[in-house]
Amino acid sequence: MSKRTFLSMLFAILFFIELFLLFFLSKQVTKRLSLWLYHLTRSRTKTIFILAFLFLPGTFLHELAHAFMAMILFVPVGKMELIPKIQEDGYVKLGSVAIGRTDFFRRFLIGIAPLLIGTTILLFLLFYAATHDLFTHYTYLLIVLYCVFEIGNTMFSSKKDMEGALELLLTCCFAAVVAFILGARIPLNSLQQFFERDSIIQMFYYGNLFLLIPIVINIICIGVLHVITSYKKNSHPHG
Repeated sequence: MSKRTFLSMLFAILFFIELFLLFFLSKQVTKRLSLWLYHLTRSRTKTIFILAFLFLPGTFLHELAHAFMAMILFVPVGKMELIPKIQEDGYVKLGSVAIGRTDFFRRFLIGIAPLLIGTTILLFLLFYAATHDLFTHYTYLLIVLYCVFEIGNTMFSSKKDMEGALELLLTCCFAAVVAFILGARIPLNSLQQFFERDSIIQMFYYGNLFLLIPIVINIICIGVLHVITSYKKNSHPHG
């Protein structure tokens, strides 16, 4: 394995690690924010209203991605809901869209559509901002950071969205085993040439850099919410 191939594969692995980290942080942000708002307002109605207003653009994009993929795959689309619901575990379900029954393969593609479309839009937005010096203008910077916050915290699929993933994984594993028994092999030279392309290396390199932005934003948000919550607890008078 050449150094270029190793470097490209390393960037690819880091990219998916950052996506997983962003997924974990996004869950923590919505959970901590919803709990803090509830402690602040003492009202589930007000908490849901504030969350609905805050995450409305990202929620709309998430559910629209489901619906768009379903229409492309000729699966019926029903009612869309954009009102968040606080679940028993403290996490928040930001929205939903009714999708007709279909096979596990199309169900998986529909479920993962927000992640695919959201990641593409997120990376394009950050790439455009970086190449047009938008980070040097405070107004544009705030707009970009808000869009990154919205997309980064609403593009991940829920457990319900991932229905069909297990069936697809088992089918792919079975097909891979059968193909291997029949003598099929992955052409390593072609795979190495793919990872040695400058475009692939640059794509994962800049993707890693750009994904750090929503990760840092979420870490800051979690830290701020933690400090506020801790201060509020410590400021209560003791009898």
